[in-house]
Amino acid sequence: MPLQARVPELSRQNIKLLLASFAWRLLRFTLSVPALSSDLPLNDGPVIFACLHRDIIGSILYVRPARPTLLVSNSDDGLILVRTLGEKDYNFIRGATGENGGRALVYLRGALQAGHHIGLAVDGPKGPFGEIHPGVFQLAKLTGAPIVPLRPVVQPSIVLGTWDRTEVPYLFSRIHVNTGPVIKVAADAGDEEFQALQQQLEGFFQLGTGG
Repeated sequence: MPLQARVPELSRQNIKLLLASFAWRLLRFTLSVPALSSDLPLNDGPVIFACLHRDIIGSILYVRPARPTLLVSNSDDGLILVRTLGEKDYNFIRGATGENGGRALVYLRGALQAGHHIGLAVDGPKGPFGEIHPGVFQLAKLTGAPIVPLRPVVQPSIVLGTWDRTEVPYLFSRIHVNTGPVIKVAADAGDEEFQALQQQLEGFFQLGTGG
């Protein structure tokens, strides 16, 4: 491809990166984010923070003190997210449950076994909205790490018209985080248990969303 044809695309990515970094800094310093709940089992070993893609901004801000390892898409936008968040507060694994899922699962398992908390958006990488993929249960089964469901409520916010209905806070918004019951998956759990846990998580995440 001629160099001239590549320059506009590179420029768009650089602009998106600059805008994302600027917006993230503004959000970090203006939003009211609660401290991690002392009721969470963070001192008992690594946990799996689980949220929907809709709630990823509020969730990432909430878990920042735990310095989790985040699963991030291999897409260009995923790279922008990695560079925006930076490696001071987070670690990253590139991949998704639907794209190189097996490899991502291996890396996530390794992170948990090394003692790192991890964070997953469990209805990705491309939806449908609110439908939980089984990878999070497989990971909990293999490692014994508990799943900590997170449902941030952001006031005020705007909901984007994307498949995941991403909720973007306004500057100076307040974030309240609902944490669901901690889920432990037995080492001998099968498809029936996974389906029951899937329904449990989907019910928790849908509360108060109107859809």
